[in-house]
Amino acid sequence: MVDRSYNVQSFIAYDGGRVTHMKQMKQKNILVTIGEDDPMSSSPIIKIWELDKQDRSKNSPTCRRTIKVETKSKPYPVSTFAVLENMSQIAVGLANGNVVLIRGDIQRERSTKQRIVYEGEEPVTGLGFREQNKSVILFIVTTTKVLMYTTGGKNPLTVIDEQGCALGCAIMNDITHEMIIARDEAIYFYGPEGRGPCYFYEGAKASVSWFKSNLVIVSPPVTQLARVASPRTPLQMSSSSAGPLEYTKVTIFDTANKFIAYTGNFSQGVRTVTSEWGAVFVLGMDGKLYKLEEKDTPTKLEILFKKNLYLLAINLAHSQKYDDASISEIFKKYGDHLYSKGDYDNAMSQYIRTIGQLEPSYVIRKFLDAQRIHNLVNYLQELHSKNLANTDHTTLLLNCYTKLKDVARLDQFIKTDNELTFDLETAIKVCRQAGYYEHALYLAKKFEEHDLYLKIQIEDVKDYVNALEYIRKLGPIEADRNLQKYGKILLNHISVSTTQLLIDLCTGNLLIANQESTPPTVTPQPSVTPSPIPILPSYAFLQFGNSTPAQAHPLPQLETDKAFESPHVTQKDKSPLSYRLPPVTRFMSLFVDQPNYLIQFLEQVSAKRWKGFGPSKKGITPAKAIALGATHPSDNSSEEVKADSKGFIDEIDAEAEEKKTVWNTLLELYLSEAYLPPVVSSKDRKGRKNAAPGSFVVTSEKERFKERLARRDNAMKLLKDEEVEYDCNAALVLCHLAQFDDGIVYLYEKMRMYEEILRFHMTRDNIDKVMQGLRKYGPHDQSLYPLVLTYFSSSPTILASSTGELLQILDYIDTHNLLPPLQIIQALSRNSVATLGMVRGYMGRRIDSEKKEREADKKLIRSYREETEKKRKEIEDLKTTPRIFQVTKCTACGGTLDLPAIHFLCRHSYHQRCLPDTDRECPKCAVEHRFLAEVRRKQEMNAEKHDLFVQQLEDADDGFSVIADYFSKNTMAFTKLID
Repeated sequence: MVDRSYNVQSFIAYDGGRVTHMKQMKQKNILVTIGEDDPMSSSPIIKIWELDKQDRSKNSPTCRRTIKVETKSKPYPVSTFAVLENMSQIAVGLANGNVVLIRGDIQRERSTKQRIVYEGEEPVTGLGFREQNKSVILFIVTTTKVLMYTTGGKNPLTVIDEQGCALGCAIMNDITHEMIIARDEAIYFYGPEGRGPCYFYEGAKASVSWFKSNLVIVSPPVTQLARVASPRTPLQMSSSSAGPLEYTKVTIFDTANKFIAYTGNFSQGVRTVTSEWGAVFVLGMDGKLYKLEEKDTPTKLEILFKKNLYLLAINLAHSQKYDDASISEIFKKYGDHLYSKGDYDNAMSQYIRTIGQLEPSYVIRKFLDAQRIHNLVNYLQELHSKNLANTDHTTLLLNCYTKLKDVARLDQFIKTDNELTFDLETAIKVCRQAGYYEHALYLAKKFEEHDLYLKIQIEDVKDYVNALEYIRKLGPIEADRNLQKYGKILLNHISVSTTQLLIDLCTGNLLIANQESTPPTVTPQPSVTPSPIPILPSYAFLQFGNSTPAQAHPLPQLETDKAFESPHVTQKDKSPLSYRLPPVTRFMSLFVDQPNYLIQFLEQVSAKRWKGFGPSKKGITPAKAIALGATHPSDNSSEEVKADSKGFIDEIDAEAEEKKTVWNTLLELYLSEAYLPPVVSSKDRKGRKNAAPGSFVVTSEKERFKERLARRDNAMKLLKDEEVEYDCNAALVLCHLAQFDDGIVYLYEKMRMYEEILRFHMTRDNIDKVMQGLRKYGPHDQSLYPLVLTYFSSSPTILASSTGELLQILDYIDTHNLLPPLQIIQALSRNSVATLGMVRGYMGRRIDSEKKEREADKKLIRSYREETEKKRKEIEDLKTTPRIFQVTKCTACGGTLDLPAIHFLCRHSYHQRCLPDTDRECPKCAVEHRFLAEVRRKQEMNAEKHDLFVQQLEDADDGFSVIADYFSKNTMAFTKLID
C-alpha cells in the first residue's frame, strides 16, 4: 500500500438537510442517499440521484426521485440502510430496532410498498441483500443478534446467530455476497446456512468497509504517549513529544489470501473510509484525505519472498491467476527454503507440486541420501501417477522399495496400476534382480509379456509346471516359439507333460484342447541322478552323435489325444486346423537327453499326422496341415492357381523329406542300444527307491533284454509298414551298425539286392539260408547261381557239408537250362576244391543236349536256305519268263471264269465284276502283303529309335538275343550311322 494525503472540500450539498448514509450503485451511475430534509420531520427521506445528468439550476446532479420512509412511530435516526443492485428493494434500519422494507419500481415515479419486516429492541447495526436463485435474502444485524429474512416469501425471520455487532461493524461481501461482522475477538462471515468461516483478529473495531477482496478495518482511537516514527506511520512525529497522542489504526485484511495487507496509524482519528477508482480513501479528522493504492502483484510477491511467506505468495499467485509455470516456481522456492531448514517432509510436499514444470532430476539429487529415501519414494510415486516418469525413475523407485523392503507399497505400486504409468520392462527387470519374482511374474502375466514371464518362471522360480501350463494356454504360435527356447529344460524336469504338449502342438490338437475344458493338472516329477550311457555314432538323428545322454526319465504311456475322435465334437464342429503345423524335426533336438521320450513323441506324431507307424493309424492328411482358409486351386484365377499349386507341391515335398527324417530317427532309436534304459537297483541300502515313481529304468539285465527285443520288434514293424517312406540306405546302415539281421535281410529284399542277401548268409556260413535264398531269388537273378556255386566250392569244409546241395543246384540249372556249362565250369574252377567227377554227369548230359541242339539248328538252317533259294528263283522267273494263266474258275465267287477277267501274278484270277473298281491288287494276297509292308515300315521307324534299342538291351536278360532279333528282321539295314 502507498500512503498519500489530499486536501478535502465539500462537493455534495443536501437541500436544507443532512445526509446520514449514501450508496452508489455499481451497475448504474446512480447515488442513493438517505437523510433528513427537515430536522423537525419525523421520517427520513430517500433520494435517488442520477449522476450522469446535471441540474443546471442547482449545479448538482439531478434528483430523480424522493421517497419518504414511513416509520409509523416517533422519529428515530437511521442507523443503516441497504439497496438491492437492481433497485427493486431498499431496507432501512432505525436506531429503535425496526427495519423498513421498501419494494417496487424505485427508479420511477410510481407507488412503492413499505412495511416493517422486523421490530426489535436493539438498534439495527447492519443490513445486506443477497440474491439467491429467484428469491432475495435480507440479512439484519443488531447489537445482540444476526437474523435472515426472505423478502419475497412468507417465511418468518430466522435467527442465525445470538451475537450481533456494533454500529458500522457489519458489511456485505461483494464477491461471495456474505454478511461480514467484525467483533472484538474475530471477523465472521454469514451466509444463508448460518455462520461460515471465521478469521481471528483481536482488538476493538470501530467500522469495516469492503474493497475488492479486502476488508478495511478501522479501530477506535487510542491515547498513548508519543512513539518513534516508522515507515508505516503516514505522519512523521517526533519522538521528543511529551504530550499524549490519539491515533486510529486502519488495517486492510486480504480475505482471499488470508493475510494483513496494510496497517497504518492516523493521528487525530479517522472520519470515514471509502473505496473508489481502484483505491481506498481515508478521510481523517484533520480534514485530510489519504489515498491507499494497491501495489502490483510482482512487488507483493517479492515482499512475501523476503519474509519467507511462501504460502501467502502461493495464494496470491492463485488469486491473480498466474500460470502453472510461475506458481511452480514459487513452490520450488518454498521447497528450497524448507529444505535449507531441514524440514524435508514439507519440502518434498512442495516439490511434488512442481511435477510437470520442474525437472525431476533437480529434486531427486537432493534426496538421494539413504536417510531421505522415504521422501524420494513419495516424489517418484507422484511422478508415476502423473505419467511423467521415465525408465530411470521407475528403476530408482523400485530399487527404493526393495531397499526398504516395503512389500506393501511395492504391491500397491505394481498391483493397483491399471493404466501402466511406468516402463513395464524396466519394472520387471528391477523386481527380478531384487528377487521379487512374484511381482515380476504378476506384471509379465498381466501385461502379456510372455517371454519375460516364462524366463522368470523357468530360470528364476524353477516352477516348470506353471510355465508349461502357461505355454499351453498361449496358443500354437506362441507355444511353438517358446518350446523351441525352453523345451529342453522342461523335458529334463517334467518330461511327460512336455512331451504331451509337443505332441499336441505337432498334431494340431493344441488348439482343440484350448477350446475345450481346462487342461489336466501336471504333476511335477523329481529329478533322477544321471548315469553315463555309452555313446553310439548316429547317422539319422545327428543330435545324439556328440553328446552323452543322461539317464532316461520316465516314459509312462502318454494319454492318446482323441481330439479328432472326441464324442463331444460333432461332425459339424470338426474343421481343418487353424494354424500351420510346425515341422517335427524342429523339436527333435530338444530330446537330446531324453531319447526314450523322443520315441514316444515320434510314434504318436507320425501316427496321427501321417497315418504312419505308431499306435494309431488315424492321421492328418496334408490338406489339413495347410493353414485354415486356403482355397482349392480351381477356385482362383489362372495365375493364382499356378502359385497355389507350386506352393502346395513344395509343401508336400518338404513334408515328404520330414517324414523320412522322422522315421529314420525313430528307427535309429529302436536299434541303438545306447538309448536303452539303464539298469538301476530298485531300492537302496535303506530300502528307499532310487528312481522316481514311473521312471523309465529297469531293475535287471533280463528286463533290459526284453525291452531290447520289444524295440527291435517295433523296428521291424516300421520297416515293413508300407505307408512309412523311410530312407532305405540310411535304414540299412543303421541295421548294420545295430547288427539287426532281420532288418538287413528285409531291406536287401526290398531293394532287390538278392546277391547281397546270399552274401550276408554266406558270411555267416548259413547254408540252409543260402539255399532258401537261391530258391526264392534265383528265378529273378540268374547271377546268383554262379555266386552260390563259387561259395560251395570255396573251401573243402563247405564243399563237404554242401555236396548234396551243390548237386541239387546243378540239376536245377540243367533242368531249367539256366546257365551255359562254360559258366558253371568257370565258377567251380575258381578254387581247387571241386573235382571234375562231381560234374561228370552234368557235363555229359549237357554235351549230348548241345549236340542234339546243334543238329536241330543245322537242319533248320538248311530248311531256311532252301526256302530262301526257292523264293529267289521265283522272283527271277517273274522277271524273265512269261506266265500263262489257265485258271477256269473265279477265285472270289468260284464261278466259271468268263470275259472280262483279271489275272494276277500270284496265279489268282477274278471276274471283273467281282473286283472293286479301285482295287489294283489281289484281294486274297492283299492282307499278307499289307502285313509285310507294315512290318517293314516299323523296322524303318525302329531303326531311328536308338533309345528304345538301348533300353531293350538293359532290360533283357540276354542282350545278344535282342541284337540277333534286330538283325533277323533286317532292322540294321535301315539304320543310319550317327556320331
